[in-house]
Parts: sequence; C-alpha cells; structure tokens
Amino acid sequence: MDDPAPERPPLPEPPPLDAGDGVLLRRHRPEDATGVFEQGTDPAMQRWTTVPVPYERHHADEFLEKVAAGWADGTMAAFAIEVDGRFGGTVDLRLGEGGWAEIGFGLHPAARGRGVMTRAARTALRWGFEELGLVGVHWRAVVGNRASRSVAEKCGFTVEGEVRGLLVARGQRDDGWIGSLLASELR
Repeated sequence: MDDPAPERPPLPEPPPLDAGDGVLLRRHRPEDATGVFEQGTDPAMQRWTTVPVPYERHHADEFLEKVAAGWADGTMAAFAIEVDGRFGGTVDLRLGEGGWAEIGFGLHPAARGRGVMTRAARTALRWGFEELGLVGVHWRAVVGNRASRSVAEKCGFTVEGEVRGLLVARGQRDDGWIGSLLASELR
C-alpha cells in the first residue's frame, strides 16, 4: 500500500502581482464566477482543456471552491488574471513532490491575442521560483494547442516531446506535448 502524500501547509498569501500593461495576478473572488462561466463556455476552452461540456454555472462556482481549497491545503496556487480591472483568466501552479509543479492556464476570450497570458505566466512562475522555492515546472498541452505552446516557449520552457495518450478529457485520451522549465531558464 502506498504511503499517503504528506500534508502541506497552506500557501502564503500573495500580494497582488503586477504583470505589466494592465495585467494583475490576484486571488480569485466570488464575483469572478461570471467571467469563469463565460470562459468555460468558450469553444476554444472546451476544445483544448478539461472543462466540463456542457459548462454550467455551477461549474464556475465549483472551480472557485477548488482554487480556494488549493491555497488552503497547499496543493495549488491559482491566480485570477485581471486585465484592465476585469476577470481575464487563470494561471495556476499545481505543486508536486521534490520542488516541482505543473503550470496550467486559460484566458477569457476578451483577453486573448494581446500577450496577456505570457505576462501572467511569467509572473506566476517567477513568484513560484522565488517565493515557493520551486526547482522546476512542467507544462502539458494537447497536441495542436499552438497558443499554449507559444506561451510556454516564450517563458523559456523546453518542449521535451510528444507523448501518445498523455492527456484525458471527458473520457477521451489525446496525444500531448510536454515541456519543462528550471528556475534558471525563466525568460
């Protein structure tokens, strides 16, 4: 029988993190639920991520509960991305063993195409390396998700390769890209 994962302390409360050009990373708030819902119903989000389909309002509320629980149990640092004062998406670091994490991110359709995610991801990664002492971060995406890959590469991730059947969403297995980033490689 495997030993249970060790309990983690709650994550430190971060100050709002300025990513530049009107982009701010902060903790999620209840009023973000409408933006989370709009993002979850977007066809691109449904194509490239694991959001439920159909995406219903209660899914947004459950997502906000999940990110709050991640901060409290020390397993996930999820930041709301605020763009010009409005909810614009989420970037998170899912903490693993040995000082490693996995990054995940998604943008509201209104925030896309302006470099918002690259700035937000860099800021979250810098915080993770500096404040949490992360050694490295993994990134994964469904093969073909060029927007996600572009963000990862701009942040300095090395795309290690393509793995057959790497990712599962809604009962379907997809081939995935995987990459890694060490603290010294962040751009």
